[in-house]
Amino acid sequence: MRQETASRSRSFWSRPAPAALFALAAALIGSATALSLGRVLADRSLLSTGRAEWVWYSSRVPKPVPLRFYAAREFTLAGLPARATARVFVDRQHILYVNGQRGGAGTQRPGDPLAIYEIARFLHPGANRIVIEAASPTGIGGILFSLDGGSPADELLVSDGRWRVDKDAAALAGGAGYRPVVWGRPPQYPWGYPTGSW
Repeated sequence: MRQETASRSRSFWSRPAPAALFALAAALIGSATALSLGRVLADRSLLSTGRAEWVWYSSRVPKPVPLRFYAAREFTLAGLPARATARVFVDRQHILYVNGQRGGAGTQRPGDPLAIYEIARFLHPGANRIVIEAASPTGIGGILFSLDGGSPADELLVSDGRWRVDKDAAALAGGAGYRPVVWGRPPQYPWGYPTGSW
């Protein structure tokens, strides 16, 4: 039996045309895989949202119903940055609050660019709080947020699993709330790589 298998194996590789086609197909698939992985890594290195991940209230949406909730995160600044650029994408609507003050608002759909807000005037040394009021007509969506001191390399805060979400803003203010569902870093369907200038 072992000799028969070895014989079949030798007969396949001894035929030049099938062996060459198989080797060519394997090389093409390997090259395409390497190129696509390289492209993803290169695209991610150019992201203006840095390490930000897509987050949302829940992954359980039994039927499409409107949803409005709040996502919050506290962070500490040793000093006041000269610039603080917030890059936001929320599918579908958002209002950005910085230390209780409205920093910006907008409506976005897949394919739209990031909303960019300069929010340094709302920040102060010590504890700070970002709250995003998010809404979706179907209950399904995503939040992508990053805050930097003028360039993506100077990252101050990003959306990730450490944020808290709740339908009640007062509950979040009191320290309650839930961990968000994390969809992951861009690209994620259907948003791809949201664009925005540095």
